[in-house]
Amino acid sequence: MREFVRKTQEVLSDRIGLMAVLLVACFVSVVLLSSQSRASYPTYALALFMIATSAQWRDVLDLPLIRWILALLIWLSMSTFWSDPFELRNAVSVWIRALLVFCFVVAFAECQLRGQLQHWMGIALTVFGALAVIAAITYFHLENPADGRLNGLGQLDTHVIAALVYGGIGLFALRFFNTYPHISSRVLAVFVLAAIGYAVFESDSRNAWVSVVLGVGVFMLANRVAEARQFLVSVATMGVIFAVLLGLVLLGDGSQEILLPRGDSYRLLIWENTLSQFTQSSYFIGRGILTSDDVEIGGMLFEHPHNMYISILHQGGAVGVLIYLVIIFKSFSILLAHYHHKDAKLALGLLTIAVSAYLLDGHELIDKVGDTWLLFWLPVAVAVGLQWRPTELRGL
Repeated sequence: MREFVRKTQEVLSDRIGLMAVLLVACFVSVVLLSSQSRASYPTYALALFMIATSAQWRDVLDLPLIRWILALLIWLSMSTFWSDPFELRNAVSVWIRALLVFCFVVAFAECQLRGQLQHWMGIALTVFGALAVIAAITYFHLENPADGRLNGLGQLDTHVIAALVYGGIGLFALRFFNTYPHISSRVLAVFVLAAIGYAVFESDSRNAWVSVVLGVGVFMLANRVAEARQFLVSVATMGVIFAVLLGLVLLGDGSQEILLPRGDSYRLLIWENTLSQFTQSSYFIGRGILTSDDVEIGGMLFEHPHNMYISILHQGGAVGVLIYLVIIFKSFSILLAHYHHKDAKLALGLLTIAVSAYLLDGHELIDKVGDTWLLFWLPVAVAVGLQWRPTELRGL
């Protein structure tokens, strides 16, 4: 007990250690607390801490990637001024959320730079994520929901979001399996992975099934293929094979009905309706992040376009989408440039889940702590940390 107290005191007295604790608390709150406001308390503490210690990390502003991140956050926040209607309270909320996201990215990047992700943060996220998955499975069987879909607990209260986040946690579990070869550790990892696989399957989300498989495939290839060029060739080959198999399945009436029992879930109509609301000028700057993007089709109301790329187009226009794509491209480029680093391999898998899943889902890139923080901003933060690394720390 004394040893535990001593180690806790050491962590809390260390700036990087305290940031790491706050970051883990952010994700624990997401999987435990149903109130988004309460789940955001650790993020407020993290932001205040980062602002108070800004002198120790301001050199991150010299990095090209962080400047692109700032550009996107500022541009989407500025779109509040041409939103219809403009509401000061909601505009202030967007700017605060953008600040929270930025502080998170910098904090996670610095923790990654100092080796905290490899040291203990990865294990902590795996453990708490596994507990959340087991709790969700237990609740699913106790409640036996009418729609037959497994939803998550806390902020993961929809089947799609829950499955995508659980898939991300699965990558942490795979990383744990690869890092700790002891038989007991691997048995535990296999159990966690089985639970996650079951949860993703029972979510009944086709988007999650495909996106998680792609993310896991990229992660496993990264851990099996020695060089980045070979990895790219392997990923391209995997993509072609996957596309051909998916096409063959969709061509068959029986298999198509099994794979897509709800058809395209009105996706094409939603996207067409959303794009029809644009004017020539709004295609360039967007309609504003506060402007409603609800779509009504056949008496049914869809609350957003179910596509992150179209959502960003709606909010920030072509300018916003272009900056977003630049961030994705630069993040992948940095991760590939540091291909031999374990954190880069993890981030490649997470970012693959995000960019593929957001083709059919996703809504708010600037939001309080939630799924986008784990699936998108976390791997981007890893890329920032890898680009930020001074020469003497490259071997960590």
